[in-house]
Order: sequence, then C-alpha cells, then structure tokens
Amino acid sequence: MATISCPRGYVLENQVTHARLFPVDSTHAFTYPTLSLLLSLNALENHSLDLGRGWIFGYGGRWARLVGLRPAPYLAENGASIRQRLEKVLSDRGFAEGGLEDAWMMTMPSLLGFEGINPLTVYFCYRPSGHFFLTVLEVHNTFGESHVYCLETDKGEDKIISGGFDHQWTFPRAFHVSPFNDRRGFYTVSIKTPSHSPMAFCQSGTPPPAPRPSVCVHLHTQTDDSVPTPGPLKLTALLRPISAAPLTSLSLLSALSRAPFDLFLSFARIVYVAWILHYQKHLDVFIRPEPVPTAWTHPIEGGVRWIPAGPFERYAQYQVHAFLRRRAQETGVAVTLVSSDPSVPPATFSPGPNPKSSALTIQYLSPRFFTFLLLCPSAAHALLLGKTERIFTASPEALFLATFASPAPTPQTPLSRRQQMRRAPLPPALPLPVPARHPLDTGTLLSASVSAAVLWLLLFVDRLEEWVFRAVRARPVQGTEPWGQWERAVRAHGGAEVGMPREAEGSVRRA
Repeated sequence: MATISCPRGYVLENQVTHARLFPVDSTHAFTYPTLSLLLSLNALENHSLDLGRGWIFGYGGRWARLVGLRPAPYLAENGASIRQRLEKVLSDRGFAEGGLEDAWMMTMPSLLGFEGINPLTVYFCYRPSGHFFLTVLEVHNTFGESHVYCLETDKGEDKIISGGFDHQWTFPRAFHVSPFNDRRGFYTVSIKTPSHSPMAFCQSGTPPPAPRPSVCVHLHTQTDDSVPTPGPLKLTALLRPISAAPLTSLSLLSALSRAPFDLFLSFARIVYVAWILHYQKHLDVFIRPEPVPTAWTHPIEGGVRWIPAGPFERYAQYQVHAFLRRRAQETGVAVTLVSSDPSVPPATFSPGPNPKSSALTIQYLSPRFFTFLLLCPSAAHALLLGKTERIFTASPEALFLATFASPAPTPQTPLSRRQQMRRAPLPPALPLPVPARHPLDTGTLLSASVSAAVLWLLLFVDRLEEWVFRAVRARPVQGTEPWGQWERAVRAHGGAEVGMPREAEGSVRRA
C-alpha cells in the first residue's frame, strides 16, 4: 500500500466558552469564536506550509503577508526559532532526554501584520517513536508577560478524567492572567490530544480525520494557606474546534471570509468583559504582581517573558550600574545583580586589585528595582520597600546597606533638592532618617538636572496613577493600591504584617 505524508497543518475554527461561578452574585458566562492554526513545528520552520509564496501564509516575518507567524512573540526572547525556543524550555525543565522529534503548535496567527493578544498557545510534543509525551501551555496576559506549564503524560495525572478528554492534571497556578483573580488557587487542565502525530503517514493515500485538539481549564479556589488544596470551582474555560480542515490557500481564505475580524477582537472582548465584571458585577481589581521566576516554583513551570524596561527604568539602571562600577573599585566588594527575567544575564561588578572576600548578591523581579533605588532617599528605605513590595532581595543585607550608603554629611549640610523631592511622599510615621545626599546623585550640573527631571516625572506618574483610578472609579483590592506602598512599608517597619499580600483573596468584592 502506498503511503504519503499526512497534512502538516490545519485551520481550526474554534468556540471558546468562559464561565465565572464564584462569588455567586458575580457569576458571568460568555462564548465567542476564534480562528487558530494547528501546525507541525518542523514543517512550519522548513517553510513547507507557506502558501502563495508566503503572501497568503508565511513563517518568519511580520509584514507583506496576509496571515503569518514569527518567533518573536513566543516563549523566551533568545532570538532563535520557535522550535529552538521550545527545546530550551524542555531542556531547562528536564524533558530533553529522549529527544523532541516534532510538535503540533496550536496558536492564533497574525493578520496583516497585526498580532493580537494570544491568550493560550499549546505545544503537543512527540518523541522520535511518535509517542506523545508532553503538553506545554504557554499562557500570555494583556501586559505582554508569559508563563509556561509543562504537563507530562503518565506523571501526576488525575485518576479520574473528565468526559471526552485524554489527559488531565491538577496543579497550583502561578501566573497573573485576570485582574479579577489573584495568583492563588489550582488549575485542573484537561486535554484532548490531536488524533495523530505530525510525523504520521497516511495509508493508501487516505488522510485521517482532521485533528480537533481541545483544552478545558478549571480554576479552583485555594482552601488553606498552610496546606494548599483545591477548593470550590471558581472559573471554567473551554476551547474546542467546531471545524478543522487541512491548511491550504482555499481553506484559510474561506475561514477568514466567515470570520474576518476574529483575529482582531481578543483585546476588545477582554476589555468589554472586564468592564462588566468591575462595574456591573462589582469585582475589585488585583494589581498586577511581578511574574514568578522558575526558581520559585516547581521546575516544570515558570515565567518566560517579562515586561521590558521602560525609559525611566533604563535611565535608573544606567545610573545604578555606573555607581556600582565605581563603588566596587572603592570598597573591594564584588556586586552581582541577578534578574528573574531569563533573557537578562547577570551583571557583575568586580572590585579593584585588592578585592575583599565578601560579595553582595541582589536578586530582583523586575526593572522596577532600579527606580526603587533612584526614588528611595536611602538604602534603608529601598531595602524596606523592596521587602514590602517583594521586588528584590539582597544578601547579605548589611553589605547592601554599606554599599549603597549615602555620603557622610557635615552637620551643616542641608537636605539636597532631590532629597527633598524623595522625602515628599514619605508618611511621617516612617522613622527612617533621610540623609542629606543620595549615593546616586553625582555628576555634572547637566546630569543633576536630568536626574531631577526624571525624579519629578516618576513621582508625577505615581500620583497620576492614583488620580486616574479615582477618575474612572476603578477599585483595587483593599491593601494592594500602588500608591499605598509607603503605608505598607510603615506597617512592615513597625513589626506588623507587610500590608495585605498581593495574593490575598480578601475584599474581592466591595459595595
């Protein structure tokens, strides 16, 4: 019997259903259509799936094509192909042994170069034997961050699987997706796998039925902080194809003609539902926490994409790096800055010819660490705020305070203008002294003017955020307001709890 390769790509027209079940008086459900592609990674990257010489569908670029995919929006930003990025994820999480032959990638493509929000991309991974061994869920949020969950077959699977699905896992969640949920709780993910591997051959030239992989996600509340266990069902989401056809120019153009705007509407739908939940259902907003690095979670998961540094954060980073290069030479202490973002390599500032045995290591979650150092009037203030807001840790702390110590003033030294600006938002109840000079405030008159302008803009943006929230009557969960960071620091300094944790479930509804 003759054998030929089965189709390596499919067009999926999906139905997505979301339902919120808790709190009871905030229940809400909606259904909408989406268009996605199911593609063999190998076929995608050797361009055998390109249509119309890449004008109708193509891989590798963004423009000059109707529908397309490119590596940049997916997984870690290491400049490689999507397959290489996936292999890096598998290697980092211990799944490289046995090899990855190919994977089905289920994702929403770009349209006319426009890349909308792609909430979920699924990779169905296969060994050279054709054995399906792993599902990788790449979850994106509206801030541009992403997180992966690696779910291995026959490892940690639920004993009872929901009807119609092939595999199911229950595991703690660790990524901020919706502003109306904290990061606590558990996911139960049910998967219906593709009907065949991307390496399959068709007997007698007869192709198998087009695969229709489905994903169902249940979010359960967390019942106990000391021994976390899944609680009542809070949310459910289901993605299932209602039609699937081999990827051809005709099938792709036909699908687009039936739903020409589906690839543009994800963000609009998210905003519309958020408006309903906040203003009609009276759910308060959880302020976005920083992503969780892999080192803080089970090794099968972790953040793979962070929000890049903005202009103020890059300026503050430049100032901190310049200071540490000088300071390491002065003190003989090596300083290493370790970012949780895997795309940012550690930065080490080596001492001069007479190094000391001591070394300072600072681990930070986001570039906000640098603006913290620039905005806080002293190292003690920065360390307290870093702990309170869970932005960075320093080891040892005493060496951090010594490294970022302010210049010793004379008794007559007045408080500098920039230090007065830094002191302005501090609550009177915070008893930490404000030194006359800041360790980062060095340089020429021009650099001092630029520094003062940046400080003013950062403080203005902080106030503007509060004004905007109040103007649109948006309600953050009590105790997590961004403008309340110094009040939380006061409670922390006084020995009380560090405010309300960002993961708290309290006050999710307010009148």
